[in-house]
Amino acid sequence: MERPTVVIISDEPEFSTAATRRWLKEPNVPSFILLESSSSRGLRGGEFDLAVIGGVSAESISEMLETIRVAGKPVIHVARPNGQSAHTSNMLSLPEIQQWPELLVTLGSQVLERQRASAELTMLTESSVRIEQQATLGRYMLEVRHNLNNALTSILGNSDLILLDETDLSPTTRAQVETIRNMGMRMNEILQRFSSLQKEMELIESTRTSPSRSARAGA
Repeated sequence: MERPTVVIISDEPEFSTAATRRWLKEPNVPSFILLESSSSRGLRGGEFDLAVIGGVSAESISEMLETIRVAGKPVIHVARPNGQSAHTSNMLSLPEIQQWPELLVTLGSQVLERQRASAELTMLTESSVRIEQQATLGRYMLEVRHNLNNALTSILGNSDLILLDETDLSPTTRAQVETIRNMGMRMNEILQRFSSLQKEMELIESTRTSPSRSARAGA
């Protein structure tokens, strides 16, 4: 996951300043997009990883709920005491008390870390699926190679026996048999290249089984 982006939606410049100033003290500082509530209606989920809402009126909160729901990204609402707290399935709320910037950064950092871990898990899962698909294809190709080798052994053996007959073969028939044998030899050379594939497959299998073996040995 690349550097995350936090969009801060507020109609009070002091709120945005306090939030960004505190976040800048962290070792991993996200990118920031600062918006007023009136500018957030066209917000799309691909533009940010976390939204922070604070210092906006109750009417503005109500208008942003649908936009936030469609975006599908986590949201933290810093709610004023006795003010309206927004509620959606992906929204967290914390009170605007004296230490709210500290609470916001702590909570926001945890949310972004979870987003990063989730993205990495998705990538690993997709990679595992691709490797398994390639392994299945590789096993099928090795099986085909084995069957073709058996057929080629018969073709090459019989063509050699036919070519040993120096009397009954016409020049045309001999040329045709030699062509069959030469094509068989070329196919055999191609199939031999699958030997490297077999070694790679064995390496993948040993890599997949070694963690479990180590775990059993440690137990």
